[in-house]
Amino acid sequence: MTAPIRLLIADDHKIVLDGLVALLETEPDFCIAATAHDGNEVLDLVQRMPFDICLLDINMPGPDGIEITRVIRAEYPDYRIIILTTYGEKEIIIRLLQLGVAGYLLKNSTRQELTAAIKKVAAGGYYFSDEVQASIAQDYTEPPAQQGVALTQREREVLELLSREYTNDEIAEELHISFRTVETHRKNMMQKTGASNLAGLLRYAYGQGLLK
Repeated sequence: MTAPIRLLIADDHKIVLDGLVALLETEPDFCIAATAHDGNEVLDLVQRMPFDICLLDINMPGPDGIEITRVIRAEYPDYRIIILTTYGEKEIIIRLLQLGVAGYLLKNSTRQELTAAIKKVAAGGYYFSDEVQASIAQDYTEPPAQQGVALTQREREVLELLSREYTNDEIAEELHISFRTVETHRKNMMQKTGASNLAGLLRYAYGQGLLK
């Protein structure tokens, strides 16, 4: 039997936090490992107990969601973060994507979308709501020649595995190609999209609908 997905849920509004717990604890695949009402409590819990996904608000007392994300990604890179917030500003979304969040949803999301996001992120993928993807696409500015670039089928396969946090070695093994070939595909995709790093490549891919 597959172990349930352990969730740490953080929100400074008690009615929201209680509602999320009531909503998600009915899901057989989820286990509410802990809840937190402020940033300091989140960081304390992270040090003391294991979890799979932190469902995190941005605006909280103490360290905010951005600072919490920075700390968790630096010190506990295996823990994955989904942002659930009212903030849909593209600057905030891009900042959190650069810090390594695995998901970003607005609080007007449906129960079905939230549970789908948690399951996809727990499986190693990424989930960004349609509104968030639209903001990313609007913010991604590049020379016209790079808009709508064509990726080969193999490049798309590599891109999909990168979005699931596969290493180059793991991609090579999965696709039965050499490590150097994987590096070449990554370099070619960077050149085609104008991205300077993996975060930029994924941002472009989500903005262009290459990843869902």
